Amino acid sequence: MAISTEQIVMTLKRKKLIHGTGKSALAKGRSTIITELINKLQKTLILEDLLSSFSEELAFEVQHSGYIFEFKDMGILIRGGTRNNNSCEYTLSIDNTQLGTLTFMRKKRFTDDELINIESLLGALLYPLKNALLYRQAIQSAHTDPLTGVLNRSTLDSVFQKETALTKRHVSALSLLMLDIDFFKHVNDTYGHAAGDETLKKLTRCIQETVRESDPIFRLGGEEFAILLNDTNKDGASLFAERLRKAVEATMIQHKQAKFNVTISIGVTQYKDSEQLEELMQRADQALYSAKDSGRNKVVVC
Repeated sequence: MAISTEQIVMTLKRKKLIHGTGKSALAKGRSTIITELINKLQKTLILEDLLSSFSEELAFEVQHSGYIFEFKDMGILIRGGTRNNNSCEYTLSIDNTQLGTLTFMRKKRFTDDELINIESLLGALLYPLKNALLYRQAIQSAHTDPLTGVLNRSTLDSVFQKETALTKRHVSALSLLMLDIDFFKHVNDTYGHAAGDETLKKLTRCIQETVRESDPIFRLGGEEFAILLNDTNKDGASLFAERLRKAVEATMIQHKQAKFNVTISIGVTQYKDSEQLEELMQRADQALYSAKDSGRNKVVVC
């Protein structure tokens, strides 16, 4: 059955909703509800908790089965509850700052009075939502490499702990790839450091297009990267590494008038139960240097 969606795209401003006139004006006593809601929402900067709390409070006024929040600029997609056939969608902004879209769903159509009710309560969400997005952006900036956008070295340990916990829980395999660009110094010396930066970004895109969304990518520094492959043993990791090696080799890099290709060397190893990250990385690093020493542009499994 096709989804019947009633889309109501609005620019919402708290000042207008609280002090406005006409149908959007708040009834007597409404300001107290809004104030209490704002105070509750301001207690968290965690986006998922904020949206869940708002949905719970909204349910006292307007019943709904679930919600979807999306902010494409930050790659955010958060779902809560259950998807249903009828929905109302709001594009949120404040002070000319876009805050994403928020959609509410349920089986039966939302009435006009319910939509007005939702709009009035959304006014309480805007400032806490803006703060939560700024906080999330700050956290992401601290954890990501500014040039390539992938995770940085400082996050590897915490992600490794989460991945190994999942591996133990599901009795699955976990593998690590370490790779770097062959003769990267030659790229910088020949074409300049801007071309080197373009090469790193191009390599990152190639990796992202090859891995699964669930596989975290890290830039360890310089031209060296690491990839954790969850639910993958060393044989599967070796096949993936070879596919990635071929994809990089076939990728044309263009900077100004220059066109060139690069190759990568990859070391592969599989996680052993209860071992530390340093041990795992040491084995992968040994395999990487073995690939380098034996001619480059190849995959070596430790």
